[in-house]
Amino acid sequence: MREYWDAFVMLFIVLDSVGNIPIFYALTGSMKEWERRRVFAKSVLIASTLLVFFTLFGYSFFTYYNVTFTDFKIAGGILLLLLALEGLVGRVEAETLRSEDLAVVPMATPLLAGPGSIYVVMYLNSVYGTLPTLASIALNTLIAYAILSGSHHIIGKVGKNTVLVLARIFSLLLAVLAVSMIRSGLEDALREVLSRG
Repeated sequence: MREYWDAFVMLFIVLDSVGNIPIFYALTGSMKEWERRRVFAKSVLIASTLLVFFTLFGYSFFTYYNVTFTDFKIAGGILLLLLALEGLVGRVEAETLRSEDLAVVPMATPLLAGPGSIYVVMYLNSVYGTLPTLASIALNTLIAYAILSGSHHIIGKVGKNTVLVLARIFSLLLAVLAVSMIRSGLEDALREVLSRG
């Protein structure tokens, strides 16, 4: 059960549904309630489909091109660190994005199923296995839909500033995870170099 819990927590932090509330609210604020729910459902469905696809086939594709798991840990850790720093500094540019279909771009991708979460599901699949990863995707996307569907009420209750503070906390936790991945990847790379010597 530990692997299920770890997979869930890690993906929950990276998806950052709470941190996305202000952005999603800004993008859909002019819509009626039923329209927002439809857009949220579509974006979550598309995001979960992308994450499942990369869970099952993403790592195999990259290993075909001789990309090692060590490479993935280092590159993915750097990517997550950049996303975390972006979250800590602010993501106001995302609030200005507009699209003919908001559910696809930018909501499903890159805000939910972005490079960071895609990397994470591939990482989780390699470390914990397919079932914990798929269970994490299913549970996290359901939670994301519930949170985003209630974003209007959440902001009304706690205020936008509180949501932004929570978003910064999740970004800090993401930065810690990212540094841990980078360190682990560098340690693996060093061991590989020493073993060859």
